[in-house]
Amino acid sequence: MNYRYWFLCTLFCCVLGAFAQKTYYKKIEGLKREHLKTALHELIKPDSVLNYGGKGEGYTWAGFAVADAMEGGYVRDRYSNTLRKQNGLMSVTGMNIEHVFANSWWGHTVNDAYCDLYNLYPSDGTANGRKSNNPVGVVTGEVSYDNGVIKVGRSSSYRADSLITVWEPADEWKGDFARTYFYVATCYEDYQDLWQTAEGLLMVSKNRYPTLRPWVSKLLLKWNKEDPVDDIERARNQVVQTIQGNRNPFVDYPQLSTYIWGDSTDYAFYTNPSYSEPELFVPSTSEVLDFGLQPLSQPLNCEFVLRGRNMSEDVVLQLDNKNFTLSKDCLTPEQVRQGVSLSLLSQVKTAGVLQTILSIKSGNFEQTNTIKVEFVDGIPAYPASDVVCSVNAKKFTASWMPMQGVTTYSLDVYTKSATGTATTLSGYPVSTTASSLVVSNLKASTTYYYQVTGYDASGRPIMYSKEEQVKMPTVKPVFTTNVSEIHFTSSTQVPSKEQVVAITALEVPQYVTTVYTSAPFEVSADGVQWGEQTTVSGSKQTLYVRMGSVSEEGFYEAEMIMSTSKVEDIVVSLTGEVNNEKSFFENFESGSKGAYAEAEVECSACRWRMAQSLLGSGNDRYNDSKSVRMQSKSGVITELEMLEDKTDGCDSLSFYAGMYNTDTGVKLTVSYSLDAGKTWTDVVKEMSFKKGEWKRYAYYLHVKGAIRLKFKCTGTSGKRLNIDDIQMNDYQDLSSVQDASRNNDSEVDVYTLNGIKVKTSKRADALNGLKPAYYIVKDK
Repeated sequence: MNYRYWFLCTLFCCVLGAFAQKTYYKKIEGLKREHLKTALHELIKPDSVLNYGGKGEGYTWAGFAVADAMEGGYVRDRYSNTLRKQNGLMSVTGMNIEHVFANSWWGHTVNDAYCDLYNLYPSDGTANGRKSNNPVGVVTGEVSYDNGVIKVGRSSSYRADSLITVWEPADEWKGDFARTYFYVATCYEDYQDLWQTAEGLLMVSKNRYPTLRPWVSKLLLKWNKEDPVDDIERARNQVVQTIQGNRNPFVDYPQLSTYIWGDSTDYAFYTNPSYSEPELFVPSTSEVLDFGLQPLSQPLNCEFVLRGRNMSEDVVLQLDNKNFTLSKDCLTPEQVRQGVSLSLLSQVKTAGVLQTILSIKSGNFEQTNTIKVEFVDGIPAYPASDVVCSVNAKKFTASWMPMQGVTTYSLDVYTKSATGTATTLSGYPVSTTASSLVVSNLKASTTYYYQVTGYDASGRPIMYSKEEQVKMPTVKPVFTTNVSEIHFTSSTQVPSKEQVVAITALEVPQYVTTVYTSAPFEVSADGVQWGEQTTVSGSKQTLYVRMGSVSEEGFYEAEMIMSTSKVEDIVVSLTGEVNNEKSFFENFESGSKGAYAEAEVECSACRWRMAQSLLGSGNDRYNDSKSVRMQSKSGVITELEMLEDKTDGCDSLSFYAGMYNTDTGVKLTVSYSLDAGKTWTDVVKEMSFKKGEWKRYAYYLHVKGAIRLKFKCTGTSGKRLNIDDIQMNDYQDLSSVQDASRNNDSEVDVYTLNGIKVKTSKRADALNGLKPAYYIVKDK
């Protein structure tokens, strides 16, 4: 791709100006509310997107090189004040590719939204990590991060009586981000079934309209008004259009958002509301209405919409080919303003391509459009779709139009020799009542043909399709990994536990994979040498990844990119939480176990032995997407046991527990071992649970050294229990803090801020021996 061409196209688009924009947006004119949003959705889908990453031409960092370039060769960063020099078309050290709509909100799926430059900005790596996947809002409470450009902290934006964690951009960028959120919610409204995670569902609902939750749209409308579009945003819109072929309509027409979410939803949108001359929006001037293949044996009935405004008289419709007629030939000005669905009718008897000129007249207004139809004598068969040619599958889908009078179809698939002799594939022809079939067990780099025969109820062939040709390409390489996202937990100054990642490479040009990420995450080929880049090789490749040592508590997010020659990159989402209260945090999100039979399972924080236990997500109780389900069974031991030590001891332990679904009668014993599982000390023995209750339990252990946990389930046979989010912080020496209050002999309970009881003592001794921190002191 020629990047000088991008700049020339940008200048050319600026010259076209309002005329080009008006033509681009014609099909949304005169619509409102959900109809306007859906029409925009269909209009602004990108023609193509760049590959994700920073490997040069054709990748998203190459897009940033022109879309976010500043004078002096710097990269424009909307998340920090740090100035970094561009690196040609490659990624810039210390910066990430930041998704405004967090990729986790639609399940980390790699799709157009994942690579859409309107949803992506270059970002300071630390700021990106602290922003994490939190919703946007105004920070009104405790601030956890503030670099002068973005803030992260607690907010009442969602609800005054319920604080949530949000990120807040600087005032100068609030409108830009608002229009980005509007764009993604519109362009990808068809992702309604993909929206997920607690943070994402605070922002969006699982619907096509309005998609954005009311509190979000209200806030973004405010930012859209207070921070209007500037030349930086307009120029970026022009550049991205030259790359992707689409525009952000909320930059071109910021008022659009009020017609979808704001106070103008009862009014039709027009790019020029004061325009008084007659005009048609659909069909647009010179648009060809091509209805494709149609059968001769069935009456033609194809629909199209006519919509416009300012017609002074009735609109008269005429066709210049007597083989066609319209369902209506005269419309009132009001019908045209509202939009009318018209049917094109015909009873043509001869196969071939027919055209007619549609003449639309009202007073002095006149427009003509060409209508085109290809009539087929027999069954209209469509070109093959879903052509797949990979190591594991070689197939295509043959499809055709359902026909009246046909009860069954016969699909014949064959090859041809150089002399034209046909050889039918084994197993064909195939009889079916459907209008499509998947053809499989094919060969790469081979040309196939298919034809359809239609039979009536007596089994007599009554019509045929024309022959369709399918050219199978060469084998598509396999380049996959066993994970799409990894979450780490650690405390400050301590690297997290590493995770093992497997890569499968088949039929690739080179069996060498380069893996790179950005701080604080690290990768390694051997688990010994760590850095932000490594190389692995072979058809079955293994690498290690971890979150490195971090000095500040908080949330961190980046991507791990796996790249090999001439194959699309693999992108894995990396997230991490550095929290001294969560030096060990097991959420069971990365493990997999679907049966009760005893097995060892590698999960988020460590390796576990699961006996009569599995990882469930059906009627289970859990905090994210799954948890451990333990089933009490007569004569069988039901246990969940750590098979690895947590070093640095344990000050406090917490976990979530509750009965599965509507079960009752199961008890839980929790114990710990300081000698690798040889002996065990009970923390709590045979605790019972109320039906339907799911809550957090916390205990003060205060033991040092290497520690393991074991959860044992007993009680009514066949009944089940769920466990999730097991958390241990490091052992803390309580002898370092001097007494701060020696004036009262009354007894008090002392708690950490997360509700874990530390001790009971006299008020005078309440803080004696505690490390510097905030505590809750409560009278007994």
